[in-house]
Amino acid sequence: MLMTSQPAWANQRLSLRVLKRGPLMGHERYVYAVAAHPDDAEIFGGGTFLKLRALGKRGVLVDLTDGGSGTRGSASIRAKEAAKAAKALGMERVCLGEPDGKLQNTLDAQWKLIEAIRRFRPRIIFTHHFSEEHSDHGVTAQIVKEAAFRAGISRLDCKGEPWRPKRLFYAVGATSVIPSFCVDVTPYWESKQRVIRCYESQFHNPNAGKYKGTTDLAKPAFLEALEARSRFWGARIKRRYAEAFWCEELAEVADPTALGEERFP
Repeated sequence: MLMTSQPAWANQRLSLRVLKRGPLMGHERYVYAVAAHPDDAEIFGGGTFLKLRALGKRGVLVDLTDGGSGTRGSASIRAKEAAKAAKALGMERVCLGEPDGKLQNTLDAQWKLIEAIRRFRPRIIFTHHFSEEHSDHGVTAQIVKEAAFRAGISRLDCKGEPWRPKRLFYAVGATSVIPSFCVDVTPYWESKQRVIRCYESQFHNPNAGKYKGTTDLAKPAFLEALEARSRFWGARIKRRYAEAFWCEELAEVADPTALGEERFP
């Protein structure tokens, strides 16, 4: 049964650090990327976001947690890296302050995201797929699906005017999920690598040795695997690099002739 009462946190004002009013607040955004941690959205959709930005589509990155419980770096270090990455992507960024490593699909978490959806009014949302290995990632997919629907309920006791995104696109990572579509990101691949390198504490790089702890992301093989996966999806659409996404509905094609471009240009 749908619960329409406000959760306990709702009467507390979100701090400016968590959700800061920007100059475009209240205007519709085309793109909304909701991820569990800083760096997640850049991994699963950095090329796509760069491409959409080049097409004039405004976007917002939403991190549910600050990534502070990660093995390497700290919340403050990751906040600086996240800000640098957002600038490189040309997107705004907010953090909703949910607990890293303990993320749960609660009404509290949903209400924070609902308020953000109503403020930024995105047409589409990109997020994690339900099947991802990291528990925070799968939970994020659940939160996004339920919050996106509830954000459009006019009588829901939550701040802001009702708004329901038109589509939810779930990133296909290292799982057996068959994508609904792929985005050619070949012209933006090198730029995506520069965005990812903004997270010095998380990924393999010449300065990585000053951060303690061993993780999969910090090994050279992770970035190699990321490229291999992008090359695989690129090959499937006759391009060099691509990012893959799944959606519950069929993804319509507005202009079929746009699919007839030169192969492997």
